[in-house]
Amino acid sequence: MEELGGHLSRLSLDELKKDNGDVSLAIVGLFFPREIFFEILSWLPVKYLVRYKCVCKQWYKLIEDRSFIMKHMSRSEPVIVYFEDKVENLDVDGTIVLEKFRIIHVFAGLILEWGDISGKYRLRNFTTQEIFYLPNSDKNTFILTADYNLSGEIMFVSVYGDKHTSVKGFEVLNIDKDDKWRPLKFPIPENVESFRSVTRLLITSVNTVYHIYLVDDGISKVYIDVYSVDMNSGCLFKNTLPRGYFSDLFKVFLFIWNGCIAFGDIVEEKLNVIVLEDHRKNKWSETNIVIPLTFLKENPDLKKNILPTSFDHGKLWFCSEHKDSDQVIQFVYNTKSRKLTQINHAGAGAGAAAKRSYIACPSSVVTFKRNSIGEDTSIQTRIGHVNQTG
Repeated sequence: MEELGGHLSRLSLDELKKDNGDVSLAIVGLFFPREIFFEILSWLPVKYLVRYKCVCKQWYKLIEDRSFIMKHMSRSEPVIVYFEDKVENLDVDGTIVLEKFRIIHVFAGLILEWGDISGKYRLRNFTTQEIFYLPNSDKNTFILTADYNLSGEIMFVSVYGDKHTSVKGFEVLNIDKDDKWRPLKFPIPENVESFRSVTRLLITSVNTVYHIYLVDDGISKVYIDVYSVDMNSGCLFKNTLPRGYFSDLFKVFLFIWNGCIAFGDIVEEKLNVIVLEDHRKNKWSETNIVIPLTFLKENPDLKKNILPTSFDHGKLWFCSEHKDSDQVIQFVYNTKSRKLTQINHAGAGAGAAAKRSYIACPSSVVTFKRNSIGEDTSIQTRIGHVNQTG
């Protein structure tokens, strides 16, 4: 120990100044490898990490690094976020009114909200309460969602159209780079007339790629299109479900299959599946996958209410909602042993609290690298005037 102390005393500041002149991490580096320092910080609460980012540039870069942020979120204790309106005071021409912000989407510890008076979308870090207001779009937005991509950037994708639920195109926004919404090149279907009537529109995310699933009720036929937006590159890909796999496309459901999106239906106690294996190349599974659901013979009532949500390593996850009792039940089915296990359920019998929709949101150190774009300063000041009802 004395030898180490003597070594430190002989080091000059010039020798300690490494990487843009930061001394603190250089000193720490004499005692801990970067990997150990990474591990120690990843266990700390967000409130300390926010302070430690001000220590030096190295600490800032480490805590802002996406790999560190994801590791920290995996270890942080989640907080329960209820899907209830957040009410805030809004000054409108000298009159104080209450604006409700409705939760649209939750990801990476961030909450996407929409204000019912201003009509504005904003992003809020639930832990730090930092807020970012999105720039306005001149389009009529159907669906707005976002993700924290592999480059550590927050990307938004908007599906827009007209009041008759006709999808016209897509826009993306990178809040670190874009000052306004950027339109994506939209591949128009061959039968334009049939595209004007969309009877079902769903969206799901797999590995930072958002897949928009459209069921188009055309004049002469019904078909399913999948528009995939890569949140890393901002590229748009279009895939059409091959015809002939399913007899009734309105009974087809979308779910996740080993990290890919898949479509399926249940006919005579069997789950029929086709998988979109590569959305970039319009590559679908060559054969229709059939999984016997033997448990449906013993539980015939489940057939009308059961819905697959994902398949991973031989385990098929279902959820079942009973409208009469407001119960939502989750099952897992082992396709090898053909054993069905009930995971949990909540509903009317569990009390009023069970009916409140919620999500476990990880504590996140994600920050917004720039201020809200083109936002009225008076609206931004509402951050300090919060009256939350939930």
